[in-house]
Amino acid sequence: MKKVLTLSLLLLLFSVTNTVLAVDTLRPGEWLVKGQSLSSNNGYYSFIMQSDGNLVLYVGSRPLWSSGTYGQQVTGAVMQTDGNLVIYSPQWRALWNSGTWGNSGSYLVLQNDGNAVIYKPNCPLWSTKTNYP
Repeated sequence: MKKVLTLSLLLLLFSVTNTVLAVDTLRPGEWLVKGQSLSSNNGYYSFIMQSDGNLVLYVGSRPLWSSGTYGQQVTGAVMQTDGNLVIYSPQWRALWNSGTWGNSGSYLVLQNDGNAVIYKPNCPLWSTKTNYP
């Protein structure tokens, strides 16, 4: 019980103090907790960690891509320092991941073409494959 309470307090403190520095980029160690989002610089696209547990890429109100984690309890999505984008449950169980571990220094960018891409400096590793001209 004490371990769970301590973890819950740390998560609460982390979610209050951790802010995304760039509106279109998730850097190593940064989180999107429920209700937080990235926006493309042109303002057309949003990458939202929804309260229903799903990470969804939108153009306006139309979904283009999702993590498929709808209905699951999530803490949020983290761009890990090992290069993997992971959605975690409150029990620290990985519910979804991009499969890009082993690429430290990688970061995610929501581009103006509607594609969310994980880059290892200048080299794309993973994307939502939702780029539009």
